[in-house]
Amino acid sequence: MKRTTGSWVPVAAMLALVLLLAFATTGCDTHDAEGHHDEASEVDGHEGHDHGDHGGHEAEEIDSHEGHDHGDHDGHSDTDDHADETGLVLSERDRSDAGIELATAGPGRLELHTRLLGEVRVNEERLAHVVPPVPGVVREVSVRIGDEVEAGQLLAVLASRELAEARAQYLGARGRRELAVIAYEREKELWEREILAEQSYLDARQALSEADIEFQAAEQTLHALGVSDDELGTLTASHEAGALTRHELRAPIGGTVIELHLVLGETVGEDSDVLAIADLSTVWIDLDVPQINLGAIREGQRMTISASGIDIADATAVIDFVSPVIDEETRTALARVEIPNVGGHWRPGLFVTAYAAFDQLEVPVMIPRDAVQSLEGETVVFIPEGDAFESVPVVLGRTNGTHVEIETGLRQGEQYVAEGAFALKAEVVTSGLDSHAGHGH
Repeated sequence: MKRTTGSWVPVAAMLALVLLLAFATTGCDTHDAEGHHDEASEVDGHEGHDHGDHGGHEAEEIDSHEGHDHGDHDGHSDTDDHADETGLVLSERDRSDAGIELATAGPGRLELHTRLLGEVRVNEERLAHVVPPVPGVVREVSVRIGDEVEAGQLLAVLASRELAEARAQYLGARGRRELAVIAYEREKELWEREILAEQSYLDARQALSEADIEFQAAEQTLHALGVSDDELGTLTASHEAGALTRHELRAPIGGTVIELHLVLGETVGEDSDVLAIADLSTVWIDLDVPQINLGAIREGQRMTISASGIDIADATAVIDFVSPVIDEETRTALARVEIPNVGGHWRPGLFVTAYAAFDQLEVPVMIPRDAVQSLEGETVVFIPEGDAFESVPVVLGRTNGTHVEIETGLRQGEQYVAEGAFALKAEVVTSGLDSHAGHGH
């Protein structure tokens, strides 16, 4: 009995320990499960609350932010010099710098023009070419190209052997004539006093006549060589070196030296065109008239002459000559006008454009040609719309180069940009503004 009791005790103790461990494990699991459940509930509650708060806050924050950005963007457009969706906005300073000027569209009289091309030329009625009458060697040159000279002014000096010979012949003829005059007067006196035979008197008279002929021939030769009567009166048999060979070239008219072909020491011939002097106070405009335009061009017709690309005021002149023949190569006729050249701006050789009016038409809307611009393939006119400028497509009618008829797109009484339209076009292009903005598209 004692032995039995002693062997059961360890077994019972072991069973009690197992049960204790099992209870402890079960309690801990139950507590953990409840803890996890509470934690899950707490998390769900928190998440629900957070979701509601976050959704409301985020919605309000997004709306507020978007509204603020949109407002800022609109506010920027109102003060931006470049654009909003309805047109181009410029500050007052930019308007002034661009030279913006407005006008009111209305009717007008459109003059239809014939457009001709031409060239400025020297007025050949006031042109002089200086040609030496004798060959010689250039000793002096007193002018340069572009110099203004007066009539009679010394231009150059030549040394001419031919001129020296002609002068010597003149001096000899003059001397022989003087002797013939003396002999004739003496013979005449003696014959009248019946001291000398009549034949001697007649011989003296014949000698004088021959001397006169020789003298006149020598004198005319010098005149042909450009020697004046004043110079002949002072011409003497001087022994000064080069006196007889000296030939002075003087200006036949007053004007501008436009050509000069003289070099010191060179020999020039009697057919050499060594100088050209032009009076440029007036110039000719030679115009080419195509065959199709001959019916619209006539003498006495008024024309407007302009030179593109050069700051010269347009000139108005009357056609004073229309050629009766057609040029075989160009198939054009020559029309000519003469215009004053105050200040020398109309330079010979300058290409010009001439407009001759041949008809006048009354049109309902007429504006300056410069007010019309080409923008992205459209022909437009700029109009003011509040503080902005809008480009409006227009359909053009007839034009004369300076003004144009507007068929559609701009009505009578509407304001438009008459000056500075090109500057507005440049602003539209550089700002990237859609050219259709403000069209109502």
